[in-house]
Amino acid sequence: MAFVFDPDIVHECSLASLDKPKPAMFDAFAEAMENKYPGRLDLDQPWIFSNAGGAMIQMKLYYASIFEYIMIWGTPIGSEGHSGRHAVGFWDTVIDGEMWYYGEGQFSKRVYLPGDRVYVGPNQARAMKFGGADQGTTLTTGVWAVEYARGPLPLSIPFGLADELVSTLDFATAAQTLSIYASLVGHHWRLPHADGAAPSMLRRTLGTVLASVAPTVTRLLRPAEPDDEIPSDTSPSSVWTPAPPTRSSASGVPQTKRRGGSAARG
Repeated sequence: MAFVFDPDIVHECSLASLDKPKPAMFDAFAEAMENKYPGRLDLDQPWIFSNAGGAMIQMKLYYASIFEYIMIWGTPIGSEGHSGRHAVGFWDTVIDGEMWYYGEGQFSKRVYLPGDRVYVGPNQARAMKFGGADQGTTLTTGVWAVEYARGPLPLSIPFGLADELVSTLDFATAAQTLSIYASLVGHHWRLPHADGAAPSMLRRTLGTVLASVAPTVTRLLRPAEPDDEIPSDTSPSSVWTPAPPTRSSASGVPQTKRRGGSAARG
């Protein structure tokens, strides 16, 4: 089977993100990938949570098909959990922060820093901790990474949704995960095959339908953007109204104006 992406090239593009602030590091990766794989990525998908294997992160998917995906994922506060044991291979490049892995029979952690690569192969599993400790404190640094996966991705969907369906009860995130995946598969089906051959009319038509319908479903499923302002009226008669939608930058990061009286903590 011919695959679209070379994990070594994805890693090379990931290095363009190093030493840049967020969200500029995400844009730098997307630009580097666009130079290597013109038109392959869809940059318009939103950031969403992901709860899987006990770990909580947020992610932005740039590409997905039945056998490959590319995304950036991370957390500013750290998390830990089980990688899952998949029929898929995963290549990760750390672009900010730190993460620790270990496998069965390994008695010391593997520490990965910006620029380092991690590979977890098919039928392998790791214990993971995202974010090391700041020097002299117990606070985590968090981590951000680029991930490329190759293999039969639908077999891993139950792992990706199980925590959201039976633990966190975050049905909005579970549904968005599926609608975004469908949208990206549709985008992929409209493009030439990895060998340059044109897609069949049926494949292109199905891709057009998915790429048209799925983003609408995602927009309908989106919850209101996070609003950290303390409500000024908490009397029993007060009426709650959702926050207005916010614009997003090219990297998908919401741009909001902080209102007076906000008690948000940075």
